[in-house]
Amino acid sequence: MQEHKLRYLQSFVGRNKKNCLLDYLTYIRQWEKEIRDYYVENIELSSKEFNEMVLLDGCFLIEFFLVWFLDKADETDCIFKKPSIEVAILRDILLLENQLPYFVLDGLYKIAFGDDEEFVSYQIQNPESATDTDDDDDGTRLLPSFLGLCCQVLIGEMEVLEKFKDHQVLHLVDLLRTSYLPSILRNPNEGGSYDLELPPGVERLHDSGIKFEVAKDKTLLDIEFCNGVLRIPRLEMEDYTESMLRNLSAFEQCHYHFDSYIVDYVVFMDTIITTVKDVNILMNEGIIMNSLGNTEDLANIFNTICKGTAYRARGFYYYRLCKQLNEYYKRPWHRWRAILKHDYFSNPWTIISVIVAVFLLILTVIQTICTVISIR
Repeated sequence: MQEHKLRYLQSFVGRNKKNCLLDYLTYIRQWEKEIRDYYVENIELSSKEFNEMVLLDGCFLIEFFLVWFLDKADETDCIFKKPSIEVAILRDILLLENQLPYFVLDGLYKIAFGDDEEFVSYQIQNPESATDTDDDDDGTRLLPSFLGLCCQVLIGEMEVLEKFKDHQVLHLVDLLRTSYLPSILRNPNEGGSYDLELPPGVERLHDSGIKFEVAKDKTLLDIEFCNGVLRIPRLEMEDYTESMLRNLSAFEQCHYHFDSYIVDYVVFMDTIITTVKDVNILMNEGIIMNSLGNTEDLANIFNTICKGTAYRARGFYYYRLCKQLNEYYKRPWHRWRAILKHDYFSNPWTIISVIVAVFLLILTVIQTICTVISIR
């Protein structure tokens, strides 16, 4: 990767001819102490080595995002051309141990493109060959702010989410975690309860009459239960999904232990997904999109992802949801109705057979009554 990083560093610095490499390095130098303080462990590097490392990694990451956003990679680019490794690099960028302070990345970006809060103008290198309709006649193109760039590359959102307006982003993992926060946050005045009872698995909930649907226009953590229907936002299981959830969970346990959302989500999903049958039900309803190819592997991911994860029963975000599910599940009437529907009303032929059986039973009762009356 060192060769790729150096090439991307050169490309990034070349995007603004008014600045040279020293301008970016000077910015890193003036923030060296603050950058070092961001890390728990003492970094045993000289000032020169540390600053050059931060500059190289920071510029590489920004250029990587820009190439992804602009969708214009050189023919010699081994990252975005075949064989493509951009997804693997994006996964590594989001590892908790690989994080750079957000203010460093944002500062480098502003040196190159200005400090407008919404968008910046960027002079493309070969205006005469540009065909992009977003380019102006003079060869300029509007780029989003660095926060907007991160939202588009990491989250797929064209606009900066409202969640970031009052949030000081620590790094990219923190940014990703903030984007996943539910629409309604927990009430700090509600302490919850220690008597948390997690619900049974999907198959048992399904057998008790609970329906599963995809929650539309919701963030990943917006799970709700209403009138016997459990609505869960769609989860796309890719090669990097497990790594992402593990890193977000680890980050929350370090920095948001008393205000965890990702951890609570992972614990809840681990609780209701225990078997392959549970996975199949959620896949059939479109709640889980499995790109891993093997449902057993997917079930094992949820069965192992919570190992070593500590969560708080008191203040558990899905406490009310768990209570509602358990109350519904424990009512015998719901289970009997579900059995009747699954076993006797699952298709037209079984419905007809039940109607015929009931009709014959009624006739038999009438015949019996008539016989008794005639004997008297």
